[in-house]
Amino acid sequence: MNDTRSDSASIFAPLWKRKWLILAVAILVGAGSYEYYKHRRVDYKATTQLFLGGGSEQSAALGGSSGKTTLSGRALADQVGLINSSVVGKPARESLLAEHDVAAARAKEIATATGASDFITITTEAPRARSAVKLADAYAQTYIKRQRRDYTSGLRAQIATARAQLRRIELPPVTGKAGAKAAPSNTSTLQAANLASKISQLETALSTFSGVQQVSPARAQALSGSASPKKNAIFGFVLGLILASIAAYVLSRFDRRVRRLADVESIFHTEILAAIPTVKAPVVRPDGKRAPPKSLLEPLRRLHTTLQMRDPLESGGRMRAPRMILFLSPDAGDGRSTLVANLARVQSEAGARVAVVEADFRRPAQSRLLGLDGQYGLADVLGGNIATEQAIQVAKAESPVSPGVDGSAPAGGVSTVVESRSIGSLSALVGGGTVANPPALLAGERMAELLRSLAEDFDYVLIDAPPPPEVSDAMPLLALVDGIVLVARIGHTREVSAQRLAQLLAGTASAPLLGAVVNCVPRRDIESYGFSFAPIQPRRRRLIGR
Repeated sequence: MNDTRSDSASIFAPLWKRKWLILAVAILVGAGSYEYYKHRRVDYKATTQLFLGGGSEQSAALGGSSGKTTLSGRALADQVGLINSSVVGKPARESLLAEHDVAAARAKEIATATGASDFITITTEAPRARSAVKLADAYAQTYIKRQRRDYTSGLRAQIATARAQLRRIELPPVTGKAGAKAAPSNTSTLQAANLASKISQLETALSTFSGVQQVSPARAQALSGSASPKKNAIFGFVLGLILASIAAYVLSRFDRRVRRLADVESIFHTEILAAIPTVKAPVVRPDGKRAPPKSLLEPLRRLHTTLQMRDPLESGGRMRAPRMILFLSPDAGDGRSTLVANLARVQSEAGARVAVVEADFRRPAQSRLLGLDGQYGLADVLGGNIATEQAIQVAKAESPVSPGVDGSAPAGGVSTVVESRSIGSLSALVGGGTVANPPALLAGERMAELLRSLAEDFDYVLIDAPPPPEVSDAMPLLALVDGIVLVARIGHTREVSAQRLAQLLAGTASAPLLGAVVNCVPRRDIESYGFSFAPIQPRRRRLIGR
């Protein structure tokens, strides 16, 4: 029973999440259908009938039989197929094109036989009544001309044959010694009379053709329901609703990305420490120095304050707040490195001694973000090539943080700049050179000793590590830190990666999870979640006159 409910929820949850978008698409499709059919011309249908009985009666009279001869079903079907073929259709449409009536030439036609009688109905459809009528009449006249031509050529062939037979009868062979002509016999006389009568009858039929006839000129009438704006609008609304729902479901299956703060909280099962809005570019001051927008400073300060108020940890017989913090993200490009650099700036601005340790050897970005030299760093210290005091670098207070997302271009939206102006200090141990086996290097005893030494010398140690779902570099660090902060990015972090990271942390012995920080959060989501989007502007003191 629970499985059935969960399956239903997985199906309808994406639809409910995008309900307003689905409804908007359905309304647009319905409104578009209404406007289209409201201004669309009404389609017309024209019909005319051809009577084939005259031709059958005349053929029967010429054949010597009497009475009306009804065409068989097969013969009638052959005539219908002839009308629907290009033998009749091509000349009919060419005649309309010669009259420069393109609409009538492009209209639709179909010929049908009425029962087993000698009538054939020709039906045409066109946007205009005149075009439908002209096409129906053109088909009828083209078919009549073809039948008349065939019938006339047949009669003339019969007349020529009868006259040849008559000439042979009137010239009997010469007999006798003196060459005298023999008198015609009674049989020859009778045959000659019959042939003469047949020739006269055929000539009469040739001049008075009464074969296929058009019963009445074509007449047009509007097609029922061809342009009903209201009915088509309702159909378009329902169709748009169905198609939009299917599209939303398919997109939710193929593009499973985090879209809201509530999604991050439900996947990680932890609270949201800070919601960082989208910042396209840093603000440029008149003096040329870059400074962050106020909408960015407040979330970072809130994050710093929240980390100070976390549950205290016992260390050396005394309680203290978490100071060695590991930052992890489900995917590369979630803004983890940029967040670490800017949080370090804010903490140093508050007077704290901060050390940034870049444990990401695959995509190092701290040297560029903090404006430091990236040729040597943590890899050289752990490898024993250089001492920690020589590898660690001090970031100058006036050095700005360049925009970017883990080394990417600022177009991603996680572009942040924080400038320090206080007595605090910011030191960094960047990634350094290339490492052949990063997990083994970070799992060594030197890494543990380095972190313990940094924790004694600095107030905060912020560790920037690569995403655990992609590589296992950060796994040895989970139990060496005081706490873990997860970083996600709206519209970028994949749900499957976030779920995988949550499973790894739940099944591995690690430090407590302090919370999550989310980048690129829309303003509406920030405000609906209870965070303030813009900082409170300080009030100006009014000068009170003495």
